[in-house]
Amino acid sequence: MARTMHAPLGDDRSTLHIPDRHTALGLTEADLLGIYRTILLARTLDQRIWSLNRMGKAPFVVSCQGHEGAQVGSAWAIRAGHDVVLPYYRDTGVVLTLGMSAEDVLLGVFGRGDDPCSGGRQMPNHWSSAARGIVTGSSPIATQLPHATGLAYAARRRGDDQVAVAYFGEGATSKGDFHEALNFAGIHSLPCVFVCENNGYAISVPLTKESAVDDVADRAHAYGFGGVIVDGNDPLDVYAATHQAIRRAGAGDGPTLIECKTYRFRAHTSDDDDRTYRSPDEVEAWRKKDPLRQIRQYLIEQRLLTEEREDEITAEVTAEVEEAAGRAEAAAFPDPATAASRVFARPLRPLRGAPDGLGDQPVAVDAEKPLDDAGPATERNVIDTVRHVQQQLLADDPRVVVLGEDVGPRGGVFRATAGLAEEFGSARVLDTPLAESSIVGIGIGLALAGLRPICEIQFADFIHSAYDQIASEAARIHYRSDGDYAVPLVIRAPWGGGVHGALYHSQSIEATYGHVPGLKVVAPSTPADVAGLLREALADPDPVLFLEHKKTYRLVKGPVPDDPTWRVPMGVAAVARPGGDATVVTYGLHRHLAVEAADRLAAEGVGDVEVIDLRTIAPLDTDTVLDSVRRTGRCLVVHEDNVSFGVGAEVAAVVAEEAFYDLDAPVRRLATADVPAFPFAPPLEDALTVDADRIAAELRHLLAL
Repeated sequence: MARTMHAPLGDDRSTLHIPDRHTALGLTEADLLGIYRTILLARTLDQRIWSLNRMGKAPFVVSCQGHEGAQVGSAWAIRAGHDVVLPYYRDTGVVLTLGMSAEDVLLGVFGRGDDPCSGGRQMPNHWSSAARGIVTGSSPIATQLPHATGLAYAARRRGDDQVAVAYFGEGATSKGDFHEALNFAGIHSLPCVFVCENNGYAISVPLTKESAVDDVADRAHAYGFGGVIVDGNDPLDVYAATHQAIRRAGAGDGPTLIECKTYRFRAHTSDDDDRTYRSPDEVEAWRKKDPLRQIRQYLIEQRLLTEEREDEITAEVTAEVEEAAGRAEAAAFPDPATAASRVFARPLRPLRGAPDGLGDQPVAVDAEKPLDDAGPATERNVIDTVRHVQQQLLADDPRVVVLGEDVGPRGGVFRATAGLAEEFGSARVLDTPLAESSIVGIGIGLALAGLRPICEIQFADFIHSAYDQIASEAARIHYRSDGDYAVPLVIRAPWGGGVHGALYHSQSIEATYGHVPGLKVVAPSTPADVAGLLREALADPDPVLFLEHKKTYRLVKGPVPDDPTWRVPMGVAAVARPGGDATVVTYGLHRHLAVEAADRLAAEGVGDVEVIDLRTIAPLDTDTVLDSVRRTGRCLVVHEDNVSFGVGAEVAAVVAEEAFYDLDAPVRRLATADVPAFPFAPPLEDALTVDADRIAAELRHLLAL
């Protein structure tokens, strides 16, 4: 570090005409020295990690060098332990300021079992600490921003002054989640602070090819709140803007977007070669604006840092990093037995495919009370049941929030929320913009804040824009945080054909999402199962995709127990019709069609068919299926989804693996052809529909083998 002449402490500073910027900001001398020390710690730690990388001991590095002023300056304004923070992967300076240690960071770099962020599950710099209010982060950019708005919405509902502070690079501003999150925050004037660390490059792509405007902060105005540009290499400038933004947000004055103009001195990561897209002269010009140099110089000019004190701090920090590196490197790797653990907060069945001895033991599930023993019941159709149960849940639990498109005064396009906004208010039955990714992302934030959100996706066909939020975020948060966070979230989605909905109002999505580890997928087919499973899903600590077949909404009726505590366990199939000659495995609308076909065959004297209603797609109840197939010797799997790579393929594989020698005939599948959902014209839709006639015909063929 270049030497600068130090003035002795205690001299009169007034004659130097050096402005004192920190006192007006409420910063003490201890604060300034703390900021300096933390920036130095972040720099020294980063340099040590690069050294470990060159030695082959740290396989992956995400550098923070150059960003420390923006990170530490902003985080110093955060009320640690009170505000909730969503950093991104470059934010070493942020997490150090909030209380994580150099050893904590290095345990992640080495992938050790004591890594507090993920237990060695994630790459380095994917921060998480529930105790410190640091929300678990992932690699996809901008996905944390809707979570911040959900957390902020929850804080405002509680009536406290907690603020959600979300960090990201300017590359993230090209993502839809950025726009959807800021739009929602602006609409509701939420207590959010969005901190953009703009280093001018999204890996190699310069800002001129990322954005038509020069300043990210300008985008805030489109969403109805203020944007501020600060010198990201000046920690005091960053602190001033962040402090003001947090105080404004906490006082109910809405969000702020802070753009920190900064620069990263090193490559994007250790796998990047920045010489291919920027010149040494450019890097050197920015190094002259080094935030460590700036804060050091300010301290010297204010006569707060003597040469001796500087040497002392440098020695302390160097020793701290070296000792931390030694301890972290010596720490044990994660126990291999934990590799398949904590996929679910509440595991319902053994983890499929896990090597022997791996995976969490399933929890004990209460036995399902037979419907005949459930007490008084009221006949309802499916959509009335959905509405009735949501009303009960909202009335019984103040944590429950319903959100989605048209769920408010309109009552939903299927009337699943009719009357709920009038009864419980627009803050709990929340109309959202037409933006599925943010609906789920906001729901995740609400769940992380301790609420129990029910997100409605208007049609299952439109859920795919939320896939990143479901698969990369909601389903992985418990596993990636090593159990530190859980996401008790229900996503309701009407699915299926037979209603002339054509390609984009008829899709079956269960196989796509059943393939996502950490996500539970249910598809009830009777009003009673809808009631029991919806209550069970809301009480579960894991994210649940709750599929409701549209054609059953008003077509299917049945008794629903009046007991508001009556539940149906997830992960447990039902025997919809007992039989001994063949097994049909199905779910949703096709439970009813299969029973109709089986009754027809029984009346004809062709055979006695057992019908298994899976009810839960993931996790799959293989025990009930196998028990039935071993008794009947024949299996037909029926579903409306495309035949290839569907639930039927999984069931067929399980039966072939586990009950092959019990079979009297090959496993058969009856499903929709591999077309892009159903066409609109009735003759075209009818030509592809799996109905009771086709099920009966397939069963006749199977029974004849």
